[in-house]
Amino acid sequence: MKRTLINMNVAAAILAMSAVATTATAAEFMDGKIKISGAAMQSWQSGIDVDGAAANAGDASSDSAFQRMRFALNINAQVSENVSVFAELAEEPNDWGNGSAAISQDLGWIQFDLPNNTGVRLGNVVSTTQNFIRYSDGAAVQSNPFVGNGLVDMITAEEGLWAYGSHTLSSGTNVTWDAVLATPDFFTDFSDGQGYNMGLRGTVNLESGLSFGAGTFKTNHDQASVAGKAAGSLIAVGDGDNYQFASTAVNARATHDVQYKANNFLVHGLIGQAEDDYSWVGQGTGGSGLTSTAYVAQKSKMAFWSIEGKYDISNDFYVAARYAESENKSAGISGPNEATRLQLGAGYWMNDSTLFKAEYVKQEEDQFSGGGATDSSVAGGTEWDGLIVEASVTF
Repeated sequence: MKRTLINMNVAAAILAMSAVATTATAAEFMDGKIKISGAAMQSWQSGIDVDGAAANAGDASSDSAFQRMRFALNINAQVSENVSVFAELAEEPNDWGNGSAAISQDLGWIQFDLPNNTGVRLGNVVSTTQNFIRYSDGAAVQSNPFVGNGLVDMITAEEGLWAYGSHTLSSGTNVTWDAVLATPDFFTDFSDGQGYNMGLRGTVNLESGLSFGAGTFKTNHDQASVAGKAAGSLIAVGDGDNYQFASTAVNARATHDVQYKANNFLVHGLIGQAEDDYSWVGQGTGGSGLTSTAYVAQKSKMAFWSIEGKYDISNDFYVAARYAESENKSAGISGPNEATRLQLGAGYWMNDSTLFKAEYVKQEEDQFSGGGATDSSVAGGTEWDGLIVEASVTF
C-alpha cells in the first residue's frame, strides 16, 4: 500500500483520513493530462537483538546493516474531466518478507469523481480503520514522522471498491467518510467461502484544529478458505514495520481516534479492539505468528491504544514521540499478555523533497502478548530496542 498524489477536489480531507499522500513535484506531459512522480528511500538499522524467549533463534543476535533501497514511480492520467487513472510501480524488498527485487503494480485505481465532493475508485483500495494515520510503506515514508510504524497500525491495499466523500458544513466543520468492499486477499482469489472485507470510516474536523474519527472493519470468510495461507485478511500486513518483525492479521476491528493539530504541534490518540473467530496453532506449519498457516476455531481478541505527538522546532527540524500498548484478550489467556512500543524520533528537511529521520525504538512483549518476537511456550517474554536512520526523496 502506498501514499501518492491525488488530484481531486476532496483530496485534502480524504488524505487526512488515509494518509496516502507524499510531497512531490510531478513531471507533466500531454498538457498536464499525464503526471509522473516518484519516491526513493534508504535506511540503516543498528543491531537489534531480541532478549529473552525469542520466537526465532536468529533474532537473538544481529548486527547493524543497511536495508535494501525502496523505489516507487507514480503515474496519474486524467482521462476526462471526471475520470482518472492512478498506478504506482514499486520495488519493495520487504513487502512480503522476502528479498524479491521485482517491480510491480503495488497500488492503482480507476477514479470516478462524482457530484458534491464524492468519488469512487475501482482497483486497489486502502483498508484500515484508523484515521489521521501516519504510516511508512516502501519508498513512501514522508507522511510518517517516525521511521517505523506503530505497534497497532493495521493498513494495506486490497482489490475492490472504495467510495469516499468530504463535506464542509455551514459552521465551518468538515466531515469526511469512506467505505471499502474488497476481496480479503491482495491477490486474485476465488476460493469458495473467501467472502469479502468491508470497512467504514469517518471524521469530524473542527476549525479549531480538533478532529474526531472512528472506523470499523469486518471480514466474513470461513476457516476453510484460509487453510494453508499465511493470513486470511491482509489488513495488518502491508509493509508491516521497517524493523521487519512480524505483525498480526485479524478479522474484525474498530478504532476511535482524536487529534489536535496547530501550526507547529500535533497530538493524536487512538483506542480500539480487534477480534477473530480463529487463532493460530502454536508455531504452525509455516512458521510463527503472521507466517503460520495452521488455524483452530478459537476466538482471539486484542485491545489496544496509542498516543503520539510531533513538535516542529522550525520549518526544517522536528521531534516526535509515540507510545502504543496492546493487550491479548483471547480465550484461554491467563498469564502476562501485554506488548508495548516506545518510539522517539527526529527529522530534518534538507529541502521540500528530501527528509532525513532518526528513531530510537524499544518494544517489550509479555509471554502471551501475541507479539511477533515472543515464543509463548517459554515464560518470561522478550524485549528489543535499537536505532534506525532513514533518508528519503520525492521527485
